[in-house]
Amino acid sequence: MTGRIRALSGEHGSGLIRGEDGANIPFDLGAVIEYDVACLAVGQVVTFDLLERGAGRAVNVCVQKEHQRAHAGEKRREPAQVRYVGFEQRDSMRTYRFEQLEAGQDASTFAITVDLALFAKHHVGIQDGPALCLHLIAEEMGRSGGPLGAQWNRCLSDADMLAHLASRPAPKERPRPRRFPHARAASA
Repeated sequence: MTGRIRALSGEHGSGLIRGEDGANIPFDLGAVIEYDVACLAVGQVVTFDLLERGAGRAVNVCVQKEHQRAHAGEKRREPAQVRYVGFEQRDSMRTYRFEQLEAGQDASTFAITVDLALFAKHHVGIQDGPALCLHLIAEEMGRSGGPLGAQWNRCLSDADMLAHLASRPAPKERPRPRRFPHARAASA
């Protein structure tokens, strides 16, 4: 099936797809193809399968690249796509691997290495690693004005982690539970 992302909730790890037939189909981020999780955005076209059991949840959600039509005589250079392809870990060092795809070019790979102690030090979940790295890659591509070199590699620093924390929205204040007086205090 095909549809568009209608809503995303990072807080709940879920989203909603509007199917071709107009139906709203819920999905969990765990149902998204691994390398597409960081690419999800509201309005994106996705393909998916429906889970037969249960309340019709979407599984195997995959982001689809929309074809852009170039005007006659005008050549547009499509931006390079970056996909997370996995990680390797040796002792306390984790290396996140990425692949850069550019039209008419061979795929190039690069990596970002991080000491896992940084995650603990700054109270950042290790599952945020790929998204944090993709954010750094996007910033670097913006600075350089295009795709990264084939051998672009980097180590995640303390400053990068602090910048990531500063860019996150402030947590919502939770309402305090009501406290009712104990029965003994009321009868005294």
